[in-house]
Order: sequence, then structure tokens, then C-alpha cells
Amino acid sequence: MNIQTNNTVESRFFAPVIKALEEVNAKSRRQCPVFTDLQYLRLGIGRVMETVVSGRDWVQSVAMSDLELSVGTFFTALRSQRRTDRVRYVCNHVRWQADRSCPKQEDLLSAHPELDGYDIYASDGHYEKAASHMPAVEGKVHPQCCFFSLNLRTHSISPLDIARPELKKEHDMHALKRLSVEEIRLGAPVGRRVVHVYDPAGIDYAQWAIWKAKGVYLISREKENSAAIVTGVLNFDKMNPRNAGVISDELVGVFCGMLFRRVKYRDAATGTEYSYITNLMELPPGLIAFIYKCRWNVEKVFDEKKNSLFEAKNWGISEQARLQQACFVCLAHNLMLILERQLGEEGIYDEKVIKRREKRERALIAAILTGGGVPNVMAIKGNGITKRSLQFIRWLRDCLRKATPWEAGIVALRPLMKAYMT
Repeated sequence: MNIQTNNTVESRFFAPVIKALEEVNAKSRRQCPVFTDLQYLRLGIGRVMETVVSGRDWVQSVAMSDLELSVGTFFTALRSQRRTDRVRYVCNHVRWQADRSCPKQEDLLSAHPELDGYDIYASDGHYEKAASHMPAVEGKVHPQCCFFSLNLRTHSISPLDIARPELKKEHDMHALKRLSVEEIRLGAPVGRRVVHVYDPAGIDYAQWAIWKAKGVYLISREKENSAAIVTGVLNFDKMNPRNAGVISDELVGVFCGMLFRRVKYRDAATGTEYSYITNLMELPPGLIAFIYKCRWNVEKVFDEKKNSLFEAKNWGISEQARLQQACFVCLAHNLMLILERQLGEEGIYDEKVIKRREKRERALIAAILTGGGVPNVMAIKGNGITKRSLQFIRWLRDCLRKATPWEAGIVALRPLMKAYMT
């Protein structure tokens, strides 16, 4: 399965992987000459992109094309620590390329100057069905978890780590506390602030205080059993449209003796009240609420992973196999992201999805105004399109199978981006 070197959709899609490999090979040229790292990366990403139901299904489909591959060869590579290190390096490099390919207009957070100097991620754990040979614990085979971070500026995604439970499962904060500061900062340079938006499973006030000293900040929903005590009220500009819906902005004390911030917000569309806890003290309260709302984008990425790419089950039982699978999922996502931006340079956008989103936004604003509410337009718009349409994914699968020339691929894709198939 050699990648076509001429100008095909396939060559464009895998070009960032080749660029990353060139850099890592300059540092270490050790690899298997029979089954090269490029072939392996191509196969791992290809397995994510294709609609196969098992590893044997994928190996057979590959062996019937143009690469001699055995089940043993593929699964040996999947549990190899050297391959794991190489795949993770390439995954991080492609994420870096995806971040730098993001046009400023796609970064909706750039409209808020207070966020200059911040990297902002929606982070969460995602469970998958255990691999077929996973040993049972207390008579039951438990699903396995991996923790991901979605860059809310660029929409690239990266694996933080896999869960490493001693028995049934590992709590989110236990896993996150195992990570080094460099890992939790996702490679951000010194002086740049890193924000993780996490659901209430990410609340650990003592750990938040430790991370804050290292430039890492958290935003989460307050737990129902929270014992936070109000110690002060913060003034905020009620005339600022970004603060529409904010009920209060408070300083609260928690059991560990630390001061945190609590922002209470009411959704104008549903009337639902939300309470957010954070160790970010400088940002407008409406912006805190908006950033947490953008956390929903990571759930859309998980939905794409499960229902569009059909990645809902572990490939193997080893830690190396689980981590490699997470990297391959992120690689597929980030490569599609980069390819979409190249298509944008050709004037191709998913117009049908954009129109549907705009129609939904207009209807929501109208409903709020009719009910006498004040819409927070910033919150209604959300943070762009995170999930690709199935028509795009099906087109890409077909182009990768056939090594479709770039120009022919564009001709085939253009009508698919204008309207849904009938």
C-alpha cells in the first residue's frame, strides 16, 4: 500500500505524516525494513478510516490488495514499544501541523482579546468496548477508557493518556494527576497559559492549586454536593453583551482553604441555570460560561469517532495497542482537518452543514426574543463545526481506495458539499 507520489487525494492526505516521519527519522533511523514505519502508519490510519469490523478483517482486506501482511505482523507492531513511541511522535507532530494550518477566522476564541496567550482545551475520557481477549475482572470484562484533549481554537485533538485501572476503572483525576506538567500542558511554551475545560469529574481543588502554579487552569461545572462558601462578590459589566445571562460572579472558599471563582449563568433559551467553578480570575464571567459551552465540541468528536468512523472497540489488550489506537484516531481526525482546509483554498466548504447551523441559530434567537429573553449571541454560535459530514468521510474513503487524482476528487466532492444526497 505505497502512498501515491503524484498529486492525488491520498498523497495530500498523508503528506503531514511523511513530513513528521522525515523529522523523526533525522533523529533515529531505526526501523523495520520489511514493514516500514510509513507502511504501518498508513495501515493504522487506514483502519480508522475504513469500515472494518475487526483486526483480521482489516489485515485480510489489505493482504488482498497490494501489501503482504499477516495478522501476526500487524498485531506484533501494535504492541511494540518502539512503534508506540514512533506513532505517538508522529501524532503530536501532525497535531502541531493541524494547529498551524488553522486560519484565524476559524478560531472563534480569537475574537476575545482577553484570551490572547491562552491555549484552551476541552478534555474528557471516552470509553470503548474492550478487545475480544481482554481478561475479566471479578467475572466481567470492563470497557476501557482513553483521555483526549480537543483544542478549542484549532479543533485538533490529541490523546492525553489511556486509563490504567488497578481493577475495574480509573477515575479521571487519578489518571490526570499521573501526567507530567509538560504532558498536561500539551507542549505549550513557558509563559503561555493552558486551560482545560472538564466535566465535574475533573474537580480536585487541591490539584487545581498545584497546576495553577504551573500555568494550568481549569473550568468545570460545580458538583451538586459542593460545599463552597461565598467569601466575596465580584463586579462585572452587566451592559456587556457577552455577559448576557450571567446571574452572579463570586469568590468562594473550599475545603482545602483555597479561593476559587463561581459564575452562575442562565441559558436564555431553556431557562436552565448553570454554576461554573474555575481558578481563572481575570476573564469576564460571560466568557467563562461560553468557554464551558464549547466543551460540547469534544462530545461531537467522540460521536464522530464512534458513529462515523466506527471506532467503538479496542484493537488489542496491551497498553501499547490501546495508546496506538488512540493516536491513530487522532491522526485520522487531524489529517481530515488539514485536508478540509486545503479544500477551503479550492473554495469547497460543507455549505449544507453551514446553512443548517445558521438556520438553527436564527430560529433559536427568534425563540428567545419571542419569550422576552436577551440572547447571548456569542453562546448561541458556539465554536464552529467540529464533526465532519458522512458524505465527506465516504468521499474520502473512496478517494483513498482508488488513489483519486486531486482535481478529479474536487469535482466529485463539490456537489456533495452543497446539498444532502436524495
